[in-house]
Amino acid sequence: RIKAPTDTAVFHRFVLDNRLRVILVSDPKLNKSAAALAVGVGSLSDPKSRQGLAHFLEHMLFLGTAKYPDVSDYGNYLQTNGGYSNAYTAGDHTNYHFEIRHEALEGALDRFSQFFIAPLFTPEFTAREINAVNSENQKNLENDMWREYQLRSSFYRPGHPANHFSTGNRDTLGGTTQEELLGFYRSHYSAN
Repeated sequence: RIKAPTDTAVFHRFVLDNRLRVILVSDPKLNKSAAALAVGVGSLSDPKSRQGLAHFLEHMLFLGTAKYPDVSDYGNYLQTNGGYSNAYTAGDHTNYHFEIRHEALEGALDRFSQFFIAPLFTPEFTAREINAVNSENQKNLENDMWREYQLRSSFYRPGHPANHFSTGNRDTLGGTTQEELLGFYRSHYSAN
């Protein structure tokens, strides 16, 4: 990598034993710490009968883990420490990310990592998050970028993974069971 003379960032790249690829960046000029994790599965992997499942799973991961079962713990921890988080589901990957003040990074990483170690997928939150996904879809109906995306998707031949409905809504996700969600998670959320 070619660095500019004013670039004070230091990069370390390595691969863990479980084949998780890691990039660490340290820059004394930055006023916050951050982390992101990209999972190599997105909406193109949705089962035909569950369009939007990858996006729904993204939502459900934020709602409690075995170590931090309180559904608000992660968000509250970030908020009280000047942090922020978000996620998105693309066709071929899902990305989770957050930022927080430096002193609170370790606690945030512990909470964040639990999404990928022991999520709860508590059934009582299923309907709520299906409604959240449905609301996103309703909002997207008025957005020209999303309209163009859905129109483009419809031009792929039937049966092609790109001919799908990536966001999901109440119709495509209604009746999703904890077992379906866990099955999708176990199939795709693994470093190897």
